Amino acid sequence: MNSLLFTIREGVLNLRRSPLLAVSSVAVMGLSLFVLGIFLLITVNLRSAIIAVQEQVEIVVFVQEAVRDAELQSLDRFLREHPGVRDVQYLSRDDALAEFRRELREREYLLEALETNPLPDTFKVALFDDWKATDRIALMAEQIEEMAGVDEVKYGREWVGRLNRVIVGLVLVDLFLGVVVALSSLVVVANTVKLTLIARRDLIELMKMVGATIGVVRRPFVIEGLIQGGLAALLATGLLIGLTGFLQERVPEVEALSIPAFALFLGFGAFLGGLGSLISIRGFVRRW
Repeated sequence: MNSLLFTIREGVLNLRRSPLLAVSSVAVMGLSLFVLGIFLLITVNLRSAIIAVQEQVEIVVFVQEAVRDAELQSLDRFLREHPGVRDVQYLSRDDALAEFRRELREREYLLEALETNPLPDTFKVALFDDWKATDRIALMAEQIEEMAGVDEVKYGREWVGRLNRVIVGLVLVDLFLGVVVALSSLVVVANTVKLTLIARRDLIELMKMVGATIGVVRRPFVIEGLIQGGLAALLATGLLIGLTGFLQERVPEVEALSIPAFALFLGFGAFLGGLGSLISIRGFVRRW
């Protein structure tokens, strides 16, 4: 316990001995973490956008005009009992025309020339996410097409396939950029801490001369790195909150990072500072 308290006290004292250098280090690390935070913000909003687009994937079943009640009931029962179906909405011809009028809004006058209702009875089928893959939705559409009373089934065959390819591509790019930004942040942190250690070379040599062990020399600098990393993460968090507010004023759909995400970000910043210190100080004690 005494050793731990000594380590923490020395780490804090290291910051107080060179306040200007400590502030500079926190600022540089904070800007680096801010770049990482921007990437996380983009990732969160990209995920929300993908989910919103996936929600639009559905199957539309057009019913034959002369369909019998028994066939209509059988089709309705099949759709509602299918394991991939999340919800089924039945629209009669009149309901479908009324919805079409609402979608046209100011251009509703285009329907004034219609003497009869050209729209068929329709089922709108919402699917569970794991059934929105191209092969599964195509198989389900084929099963529906084979049922009596079905005139046509539409689900945007090409659009669904293209969406799945775009999602996979975006996820791969997202992971690649995440690794690049995280590694870049670690390099910046390590180099920043290295400058701090160079400025305190005399102190390290003095500790070696009086018989301090490797752990005694290393631990206070790691604690200092943890503190600087945490402060840098706080700075980056403040900048991210300001950036998010600025963006939301112009684009209300922008989603902010959650409180747990901010907590993990703060913890990651502290970890990055400690790891950077550990990597940097190894070069100073390598020939111990």
